[in-house]
Order: sequence, then C-alpha cells, then structure tokens
Amino acid sequence: MSNQLGQQLISAIRDAINNIRYPKRILVVRQRDHQSTYNDYFLYWVSQNVPEAAHLFEVHYLPCEINNWERYALFLPWLQDPLKERFPHIYKYAQELEAQCQLHNIPIINPVDNLSNSIKSIASKLIGDVGIRTAKTIPITNVEEFKKTQGGLSTPFFIREDWVHGSQIFFIQHPEEIENVPFEKFIAPIAVEFLDVQGEDGLYRKYRYFAMGDEGIPGPLMVSKSWEVRDNDDRVTNEAIIAEEIAYFSGEDPNHYLLQKARKALGFDFMAFDYSYDTQGNLMVWEPNPFPVIWGSHDGEPEKKYQSPSMDRIYTALLKYYLQCANISIKIPAISKL
Repeated sequence: MSNQLGQQLISAIRDAINNIRYPKRILVVRQRDHQSTYNDYFLYWVSQNVPEAAHLFEVHYLPCEINNWERYALFLPWLQDPLKERFPHIYKYAQELEAQCQLHNIPIINPVDNLSNSIKSIASKLIGDVGIRTAKTIPITNVEEFKKTQGGLSTPFFIREDWVHGSQIFFIQHPEEIENVPFEKFIAPIAVEFLDVQGEDGLYRKYRYFAMGDEGIPGPLMVSKSWEVRDNDDRVTNEAIIAEEIAYFSGEDPNHYLLQKARKALGFDFMAFDYSYDTQGNLMVWEPNPFPVIWGSHDGEPEKKYQSPSMDRIYTALLKYYLQCANISIKIPAISKL
C-alpha cells in the first residue's frame, strides 16, 4: 500500500470514528464572489491546534441545498455586513437557510437581519444610546442640499461610505473642498464629525476589542502618525509601541462591560469594536464590525511574530464560543500563555 493510500485510509477511519463520537456539524456558508476565503486562517488554525474539532465545520457557498438538517448543531453565516443592503440576492439565500434553522431549533450566530445594524449611521446612534461617545454621523441623501448646509456639521469633518468597511475617506477642512468629493462613486455617503483622538505624544491609537458572546478579548493596537489610523506608511512600530500593544492584548480590556452593552444593543453575537480615546481620555467608538478579519500566519512577516499569542487567544476563544453555542464538548488545549 502506498504512503498516500495509507494516509487516506487513516483519514477515512478517523472521520468515521469522529462521525460516531460527534454526529453533529457546524454549518458555515460564505459568498463565492465576495470574501470567499473569509476565516480560512481560523479553519487552518483549528486543523493545526485542535484537529479533533476541524471536521465539525462544514463549509458551503451560497446558494446551497441542505438535505439533512438533523446533522447540524449551529449555523454560521460568514457573510459581509450589511448583507441585505449590499448583497440582496445572497441575503435571500441566507434567510431561507435561517428559516430552516429556526424550524429545526438550530442556533444562529449573527442572524443576517441584524447585520444591518452595522451601518455606520445606525450603529452610531445605537452605541451612543448606551452612553459611549460616537461621532455625529449624517447620511447624505441629497448632495446639492448637503453642499449648502453641510448637514449641520462644522469643519473639519470627513466623508466616507456608510455601508463599506475600509473605504476611501475624504477629509474636509474647508466647505469649498466638498466640491472635490466624487459623490457619484459612492454607494451611500455619510458625513462624520471629526473627533480629535491625538495622544499626548502626538500619535493616534486605535484599539480593537473582540466580543464572543459575553466574553471579550483585546486584539491588536494600531498606532499612527495620521488621524486616519490604518496599516500603511503612517503606522508607527517600535519597541515601546510593541510593548504597549503586548500589554493591551495580554490583559483584559478596561472597557469590557460598556462595550458589551453596546454589542447587545446592536444585536450581534460575535463582532469587533474599533475604538480610541479622545483628548479628555473618554472612550470613543468608531464602528462595530460583525465580519472582522482576524489575521493569520506571520510566516512572511517575522517582525509581527510577537502578535501570535494574541491570535491564539482570539481563535481559542472563538472556537470555544462556537462549540458552546453548538453544545458540542471538545477539550481545547492551552495553545499559548500570555
């Protein structure tokens, strides 16, 4: 028998044993033409660190036909928010699956109707209602009227997409600069109040907090020379900043209880918040993200290896949360110590 055939036989035997021990599965759906590889790093991490749980995740692309609903213990729609507004055809397919889940009493993580609460103009109000500072956000439904009134905002402010994460941002310091904004390229533009979050050292910080149900895990801390904190040439990384980031993701987030209130107000089960502190030291949430990208291997970026314990902590918590929701018992080993 060849080595390859032997490995296939061993794999088949292992799968058969697992099918007996854990007959239930976790149904995962993704969108083939948008973010089709979402959470591949997580699935790979599970296969490497908790192989006993790897077979539980059954991944399909929409549309898909499910014939045996009795085999599923949990439904994970790994679909980009806000789904109904951006991808109505995918939303329809997901709704049909969710109806079957409800019929068969299968829990759903982040039901797709709730994803509309990630729209920035909606989320800003919901988060603000629990006592967290957010930037005033004005939907621009009439461009010509907005040019006259600026939606009641004073400069500076910025214009960005209401529905899309990571979109281009136009910073407006003077009213006449509005004429330079290509509104025709926007899907749903918003004007957002500029809140100063510059630290005493002249740098800007953006913290990321992951929520898996009632559990909260600090994620990466990004520091930048620019008010628009992104992973680009303005990002600052040095020994002091790395030590600051490690201290953050190794501990407990100081805003855990307040951010959990915001999560519940938004109706999300799993999500991430991006936040900063204003010049008075007050918590200021930028936006929620129920479709957060969790980075994967740092094999090609050895300078980021220090983040690996944070990744292990987040993935461990996420896997535990999924198993708990599915009522599946698998022992998860301690991956790393923070």
